Amino acid sequence: MTLSSVNRIAIALMTIGAASLTPSIVAAQQTDSVARRDSIARRDSIYKLSPVEVQASILPVAGPTIGSGIPARVTTLSGAAVDQWEPRILPDVLGTIAGVSIYDDLGSQYKINVDYRGFNTGPTVGLPPGITVFLDGVRQNEADAQEVDFDLLPMDHVRRVELLSGTASLLGPNSLGGAINLVTDRGEGPTHGSLELSGGSFGQVEVEGTVEGKSTTGWDYYLGGGFEREDGWRVSTFGKNYNVFSNVGHFGANRGFGIQALASKSRVGEAGSIPESLYGDPRANFTPGDIEDLNMQQLNLTGYVPFGGGRGTLTLFGKRFDADRFNVNQAPDPNVDALTKTYTAGGTADWRRQLAIGESSLSLRFGVDGSANWVHEQIINTPAHGAEGDAGIGFGGAAPQLGLTTDVKSPSWDLAGYGLADYNFSRVTLSAGARFDYIRVPFQNQLNAGDNTTNSFHHFSPRGGISVAVGGGASLYGSVGGSFRAPAIVELACADPTASCPLPFALGDDPPLKPVRAATYELGGKWLRGNVLLDASVYRTDVRDEIFFVESPGSLVSGFFTNLDKTRREGVELSLMSSFWQDRISWYANYAYTRATFESNAQIFSTRSDSGFADSPLFGPNTVTPGDVMPLVPANQVKGGFSARLPNGFRVGLDGRWIGSQYLRGDEGNEQSQLDPYFLMGARAGYSYKSWDFSGVVTNVFNNHDPMFGTYNANASTGQLERFLTPLNARGFVFKIARTFGPRGQNSDDN
Repeated sequence: MTLSSVNRIAIALMTIGAASLTPSIVAAQQTDSVARRDSIARRDSIYKLSPVEVQASILPVAGPTIGSGIPARVTTLSGAAVDQWEPRILPDVLGTIAGVSIYDDLGSQYKINVDYRGFNTGPTVGLPPGITVFLDGVRQNEADAQEVDFDLLPMDHVRRVELLSGTASLLGPNSLGGAINLVTDRGEGPTHGSLELSGGSFGQVEVEGTVEGKSTTGWDYYLGGGFEREDGWRVSTFGKNYNVFSNVGHFGANRGFGIQALASKSRVGEAGSIPESLYGDPRANFTPGDIEDLNMQQLNLTGYVPFGGGRGTLTLFGKRFDADRFNVNQAPDPNVDALTKTYTAGGTADWRRQLAIGESSLSLRFGVDGSANWVHEQIINTPAHGAEGDAGIGFGGAAPQLGLTTDVKSPSWDLAGYGLADYNFSRVTLSAGARFDYIRVPFQNQLNAGDNTTNSFHHFSPRGGISVAVGGGASLYGSVGGSFRAPAIVELACADPTASCPLPFALGDDPPLKPVRAATYELGGKWLRGNVLLDASVYRTDVRDEIFFVESPGSLVSGFFTNLDKTRREGVELSLMSSFWQDRISWYANYAYTRATFESNAQIFSTRSDSGFADSPLFGPNTVTPGDVMPLVPANQVKGGFSARLPNGFRVGLDGRWIGSQYLRGDEGNEQSQLDPYFLMGARAGYSYKSWDFSGVVTNVFNNHDPMFGTYNANASTGQLERFLTPLNARGFVFKIARTFGPRGQNSDDN
């Protein structure tokens, strides 16, 4: 798409907003209250945070309208917006946000990856992480590969989702493209509770219950739990999830203390992608038997007191994570069973103070945070189906190693210090901040002590910006900042091109990788006119030494990680939202243009560049030159929808999204055709009567099975090189009955 095309689309979207303006005039200081309406179900303005939420939130809390520390595009989704689609996992909710796309390379609705501004986060081990996910401000990226297992997060107990766009370097490593935070429920009002039962397509059943309240002495309490199962649409797929969650605390204006405990267990059967020759039946499972068993427990303690003329906050957390990932491969490549045990302990000490300087103000914030991780990784190779009795020779002539191939312990730790300052005068806020990180990653090879090694990384990440309330309901901001991420444990241990690693990655003593460094420049603004809010931003992120996975010429399922010299992300995001008829009807529309490119020459091996497939129309050298587009990043996305609260307790809603074309993984040189664009639509309806609520949701209304993910591989049963594709999940129905008990508490996000 050319820049002129982007401009035409932007003008068209602004014209839609101008046509919807009403005669009412709302002053600039009312931006928060208008944008916070639940009927809009999303917003991009700063929240008015209560004392406890100041500790849990990642949103900027200083400055005018836009907010600072440092100014950036911010999107929040209320609890009502989260619940209305009955989401399995967080990506089901994020998909409506401008610039966010999701894809499925593991073949399960519980294992979706998220792409935002060309950076990724998700459950796929080895996927280069560029977005950090927090739960009430506590990092959820796992220590081994910085992956995020969305099916372990307590989505049934979330009251708000925050997306801080752009480099979130002040929140720590990996936040190159942004950070996501889940703010959980707390008890309010007299003791009350709820019970929900839902069922739907493909054997989906879910039971959820909560009890919450707040005592007359100020202690709040919230306890919830649930069970969910599904048979799955595709062959040999399923999902089961158990979760228990609790929040207990006493939070006042000056002092507060809280304890949070959660436990989740998930077992998921995956289908992966399938050869295009079998795509006539998108339910097919080419290598059935892939299973992930995950188990997690986490405990968080937080408290704050007056200190040094301001407020001091201390947060401590501990986490245990177990994973058993069994991956079935095409013979003669062996099946792989990866066992991971992780224990993490860490904390953050934070101090904030605001000083009055005449008619101006200065907000200061300083802190330290750190964590220690004990990771134990074992890889066990077993013969693939059909491999027994053969010569044991793998693709390319390599003999697969069977049995325990990897047994590594990595007691890693990290420590960081940060500082921020916001100076506000008149309508202007100047912001500056910096963070210094030190990370140490040792390897202790339990099979060969001579391979023990240690990697250390440190980085200074500055940020700065300005935000201005220009009047007339408009505000502008600009920011620039640096960020970085250290190589993950699995990346460091699989960086030798002469000794490729079997998926999901063996660990060993490999050459060190460089840390990823990024610089982001962003301009944006908002304009509230009548009851219509326009949000716009333009950004560019230049990345050095990006870590990339390169397939191995010696096997279909192995490879290594390497640094690429230069890459870049740039784009435009536009959003419109409004409500009318006393907030009973609301609508939104957004558009995002994202261009993620390689900016240096590289030779990236792909299965399609293997000389054994020189006669295939998919063959190509996969030579990367500056300007080539990264795979699985759609250039254009258009989304929109509406919600209506009708008389007598009825409600309806509709959402649609069009996702543009994208290159397949393994075509970094842009030598083959892209995946076609696809369109998804969802519909919902509900009815409330006294303490009862009935709701129904339909996803993928048109039952579209277009591929949402693609890569290249050899079909071992035919010997042919093919595109391997993952289809959109089938149309699904969910019906829920909910019953509340006792007087309802007051929740500012749900009223």
